[in-house]
Formats: sequence, C-alpha cells, structure tokens
Amino acid sequence: MRQHGLYVSQRNRRGVAWLETEIPYEELLPVGLEYAAPGPLRAPSLGSWVGIWVVLQVLVQLLKTQPQLSEELVWVGAIGFVLGLSAVYLVRRYLQRTVTLGTNRIRITLRDQKNQRAALEAFTEELRQRAHGYLREEYAQINPLGPIELQLHRLKWLHHLEVLSAAELKSLSTRLTGRLSLDPLTLMGQELETPYVN
Repeated sequence: MRQHGLYVSQRNRRGVAWLETEIPYEELLPVGLEYAAPGPLRAPSLGSWVGIWVVLQVLVQLLKTQPQLSEELVWVGAIGFVLGLSAVYLVRRYLQRTVTLGTNRIRITLRDQKNQRAALEAFTEELRQRAHGYLREEYAQINPLGPIELQLHRLKWLHHLEVLSAAELKSLSTRLTGRLSLDPLTLMGQELETPYVN
C-alpha cells in the first residue's frame, strides 16, 4: 500500500517485475475477498469406466508376466494403482481452491491456503481502512462557499462507497446546504431548482 494507492506487481522467478500497476484509492473501492472451491464431484461417465477397466486389464496382464507374483498380489497391485490415481485426482481438486481479492479495477486470484487466510483477511481490511481514511481526508471536507452541487455529488459518492454513513451524509449535507432534506422540491408535478441557504 502506498500513499495514494495500491501498488500491484507480478514478478518472474528472478524477482523482476514484468507486470505492474498502481490503483488510486479513488478507484479501489469496493474491495473484498471471494472464495471459490471446485464444483461437486460428478459420477464418472461410461467412457471413463471403460477406460479404467482397459487400463486395469493391461496392468494385470503386465503383472502376470512376472512369475514371482501370485494372482492375488497382482490384483491388489492393480487396485492400489487405481486408488492411487484417485487420490492424486482428489488432492489436485483440493489444491484448486482459490481466493480472489476483488477491487473496482482489478481482480487478483491466489491459491487458497488455510494457514494464510487470516493474514489475507487482515490485509484486505487494512486496505479498506486505508482507502476509507484517504477518501475521508481528501474528499469529505465541505466548503459552503464553493460549488454546492459538486460537493453534494461528492458526498453521495462517498456514501455509495460506504466511506460515509447515512447519518454523516445527512449531517454534512445539512451543513453545506442549510436544508434538512435533500429530496427534490416539486410544484404542480414539476421539479423545482433546489434553493440552498448558505
């Protein structure tokens, strides 16, 4: 995290950055984590069962050519081979779990490791707080002598990003405009130009 934004880079094996960008805090929010797991296991198709059976038969025939192996040992070895392949498949599925750090401008997908979840969640919260603090400091100040419509638009934008609460939006808007409500004024079905009291 830098003073005005989030710096992101992807480095090669030698540690040299070949892809890098800096996202200003104004364009960062909302920020959050999305966890994704592989879909549910599906039953193998008929073609898969036939393929497994053919591989098993070939393996059994190869093992039978060894005179020192009994037929029971051959079948145990073949079934163990199939179970080993299944275990490798399940481990690979487990490693396909991902977590995505999503912002308004960029999505960074990482492998989901349970021992690093707490650190990633703490980083995401710190990033959110840093962006909120920066936007509050830079954009939540009001000046009743300045252009009111522009400042109201900015306050609504900060509320939309959840930087300002509804109560803070109402308080700052009232201080800026002198009106308790920002609802448009209408007369005979026509919306009137909003009067402000400075």
